[in-house]
Amino acid sequence: MKRHLLLAAPMALLFACSGSGVSLQPGQWEMTTTMTDVQVPGAPAEMATQMKAAMGQPRTESRCITPAEAANPTRGMMSPSGNAQGCTFTDQTFAGGVIRMAGTCPAPTGGGSVRTSLEGSYTATTMETRLSAQVDAGASAPPGMPRNISMTGTMNARRTGDCPG
Repeated sequence: MKRHLLLAAPMALLFACSGSGVSLQPGQWEMTTTMTDVQVPGAPAEMATQMKAAMGQPRTESRCITPAEAANPTRGMMSPSGNAQGCTFTDQTFAGGVIRMAGTCPAPTGGGSVRTSLEGSYTATTMETRLSAQVDAGASAPPGMPRNISMTGTMNARRTGDCPG
């Protein structure tokens, strides 16, 4: 399972909600996600070691957030790549500098689910969160791949300037 697919749900959840008070500034944002703990129960030891090593590397992405997305993160920012369709949320706090979100999305493999939670804080130009994700691929897990993966980590973002062009 590719790491960027597993991170799609946390990224979608991060931008799922808006609120009053502090608003995100539009512009170019850099987001870095680092998984600090990865559990792969039932996987062969070599596979688990490889997955932990790969997922434990920081992943940095840059993205332009438009004024419309910054003003209302539930529109456009929810799923910039279209990967977050079918998500349901049990908590959606993105207000007053506080981020607290929890939800479930379909697993990227087409079956099963990804439960994700985020807690943290934000300003107009920064975000700092702790995240956890539990992937349950169910019967749709490809042969030889684990059905369950649990991860915890951090996701930090900062505005780096105006969007190009």
